[in-house]
Amino acid sequence: MIKRNELLTLNFYKKEPFTGSYHGMRYRIEKMEEDGSVFLLAATYPQPFCFTATDNSLKTFEKFDFSEQGLCDAADWLNTQYENNPEKWKSTC
Repeated sequence: MIKRNELLTLNFYKKEPFTGSYHGMRYRIEKMEEDGSVFLLAATYPQPFCFTATDNSLKTFEKFDFSEQGLCDAADWLNTQYENNPEKWKSTC
């Protein structure tokens, strides 16, 4: 299970994206700005490649508030993605 404290602090996201993995599921969270609003964009994708080398059709995205609650919601979403798609995370390596 991915815990909120594993996703670092909001200040980290002001400078760069955060990437991690959990049992075959890779994920990335980054700060985004669009139409004057600031939010966190989370993505999940299967191993073995990094975010930029993974085909976009294999990625799932979700937006969250750029806040502490947004990071908590992102952690919950990541866990739901893992639990709801067990076959997607099995490694082919």
